[in-house]
Amino acid sequence: MTSWVVSDSGIFIATVIKEPLSSKADALLEHWKQQDVQVHAPRLFQYEVIAVLRKHVHRTTLTPQEGVRSRDWLLAQPITLWINKDLLRRAYNLATQLNLPTAYDAQYLALAEYLKGDFWTMDERLFNIVHQQLSWVKWLGNFTPPAGSP
Repeated sequence: MTSWVVSDSGIFIATVIKEPLSSKADALLEHWKQQDVQVHAPRLFQYEVIAVLRKHVHRTTLTPQEGVRSRDWLLAQPITLWINKDLLRRAYNLATQLNLPTAYDAQYLALAEYLKGDFWTMDERLFNIVHQQLSWVKWLGNFTPPAGSP
């Protein structure tokens, strides 16, 4: 079994903001914790977390206190963050190859490709675009907790 994964920010955000896949996000993070799986992400992860939380506070779907509490919890998660020019270049090339409109999501793809492991995403649209070419891309909606999991 892989001892690490690349995860997008959406999976972690879904653990603090109620979304349709929040229970699966909670179960996946618990599964990773129980299996001692290390999570990796591009540095972009932190910027996405902050942007989404701030948007929810601005829209009043989170109180300011909930926003700060969620921010601090998410930023404290043991995620290894990456950034380097080679990964940025590869993200650009992957976005071009896969005909993605931006290279944001491709940064996660480039990292998972570099580390030769799975990339988990909450983004079903992205999954549908790339999963036939990139079998190591996994969509949270397809996650089924192992039998006996809490």
